[in-house]
Amino acid sequence: MPNCRMENLGSMEPISIKHYQFFFDLSQDGLAIHSEGKILRANDTLIRMLGYDSIEEVIGKPVLQFVHPRSQSVVKERIQKMSQEGMVVGAIEEEFIRKDGSTLFVEVTATAFFENEVQYFQVVVKNINFRKRMELELERLRSKLKITQERLLGVIEGTKDAICAVDIHFRVIAFNSSFELSFWKLYGKKIEEGNLLPELILDPVERSVVIENWSRALRGEVYTTERTMQGLVQDSAIFEISYSSIRDSSHNLIGATQIIRDITERKHGEEKLKKTLEEKEVMLKEIHHRVKNNLQVVTSLLSLQSEHYGNERISHILKECGRRIQSMALIHKELYQSENITKIDFYDYLNTLLVSLLHSFGKEKK
Repeated sequence: MPNCRMENLGSMEPISIKHYQFFFDLSQDGLAIHSEGKILRANDTLIRMLGYDSIEEVIGKPVLQFVHPRSQSVVKERIQKMSQEGMVVGAIEEEFIRKDGSTLFVEVTATAFFENEVQYFQVVVKNINFRKRMELELERLRSKLKITQERLLGVIEGTKDAICAVDIHFRVIAFNSSFELSFWKLYGKKIEEGNLLPELILDPVERSVVIENWSRALRGEVYTTERTMQGLVQDSAIFEISYSSIRDSSHNLIGATQIIRDITERKHGEEKLKKTLEEKEVMLKEIHHRVKNNLQVVTSLLSLQSEHYGNERISHILKECGRRIQSMALIHKELYQSENITKIDFYDYLNTLLVSLLHSFGKEKK
């Protein structure tokens, strides 16, 4: 144990000096006495705290040698106040420098006293390194979480979709501006975090539908449904509503989310497109029918003409023309009766075409 006799406390009774030195040496906090900027006494706790092996490495050294530059102004101000006012300074958080150059976070309490007209300063140093580093880490995580939340909020608020989340008791825990507006338009109610969602819906039938949809999500089901809804301050609209569950890091179900997308315009566009396609199909069928009839008329006329000519050569030519037109009619039929022109059975198509062509040239089928 280092030599820590209180040589400057001569006015005290010997028993008091003995007890003072006993507590000085065995204190769990670091203790030191300094004067005129130099350390005069220090206990083992402080020596170990600073990472030194012996008291000789500390005694006689400048106080500021062990104080981090970030805390030196605080220490100077404290010493000045105590020198002028003789006051006791309460706990102040400071940073010390250990022997290996690492930073040590401490909490320092100091008091000034005089002995033989010499002013001394006694400091009590509490090691808060672990606590402080935990606080800094917590602050770092909070800052990181805040940034993440701001980014997430930016994503949620940046979408036109209405988004809401509830806990397992249907209590609202989060929502975006789009959902707030949509909810007001549909139900005429202002929604706030902490509200029980079903209680805001007055219509019992609608309330039961909402509860059932959310309950499916709270049972772990992920699904999408479409609903046509008439709001209190909104015309009838078609919504695509997606539900999914929320789970914690242990995969425990803790809530559910709902994403609502207004698909009214899309649905109307689909209906309009469907109607247009149906009209075009009717028109194409009519065109195909007329083409077919026209080809039949031409074939019949050629056949009649061939019978009225006495010239066998002309009659033969007219009949050949009629057969070729019949081949064209067959090709046309194969094409327009195909449901998908990109997937025509070309083997069957070419076989029929070749047979027709052979007949059109007046040859027998082979």
